[in-house]
Amino acid sequence: MDIRFDGKVAIVTGAARGIGFACAEILADSGAKVALVDILGEHLAESTKKIQKKGTAKGYQLDLTKVSTIGPTVSRIRQELGEIDVLIQAAAIGPARQAEEITEAEWDAVLDTNTKGLFFCMQAVTGQSMIPRKTGSIVNFASIAGLVGMRPPLCAAHYHASKGAVVQLTRQGAIEWAPHNIRVNAVAPGGVLTEMTMKMIGTPEKMAAAIADVPLKRLSEPEEVAAAVCFLASDAARMITGHILVVDGGGYAAGS
Repeated sequence: MDIRFDGKVAIVTGAARGIGFACAEILADSGAKVALVDILGEHLAESTKKIQKKGTAKGYQLDLTKVSTIGPTVSRIRQELGEIDVLIQAAAIGPARQAEEITEAEWDAVLDTNTKGLFFCMQAVTGQSMIPRKTGSIVNFASIAGLVGMRPPLCAAHYHASKGAVVQLTRQGAIEWAPHNIRVNAVAPGGVLTEMTMKMIGTPEKMAAAIADVPLKRLSEPEEVAAAVCFLASDAARMITGHILVVDGGGYAAGS
């Protein structure tokens, strides 16, 4: 199966690094015009230059916690790249923290980015571009942490709450926007070899503990998760909506 996005415009949030960058790379390789969106300006500029070597791409610096700026950014993307066919939402923060240590400010920062910002980005893209054209595909980033409880060092109640909310926002969006031919799905990665995950794990001993109950005995590479994301975003998955695709090496299936 050759999955292509020729002539399509795709937004990827959290695209400056990690899984978001891997998604942008696959999309560009597959013919899409890619809007890379991230709060990290310097990283975003570097990543955009790399993607531009593969195809049409532009970077857009955006703080998803500032909801009033989301709509204008989406409008600018439409003006500069065209109407939006695909929205992939990888932007997230998730500092590891024991439940009794989480402050109100930390709680708000995580929920505002991972859940509130994600919802209002969906709202802006569907309202401005997808609903009027009766077409579109959205892939959100949930997490295995939104489906099961987790032990240290990968526990953070505010992150788990935010990703559980993403699961339900995905399902609700799939139902509400189905009459407009808009599909909404999510991936739920387990541990992925990204900068954020490695900060949470910290030591080789903790890495060993993190993979001990994973049947495939390793964490995912960003490109492996991105491949699943791009499948869900593509026309190859045109009958799939409201689905949460777990990408975790079998840990969820094993009850670990």
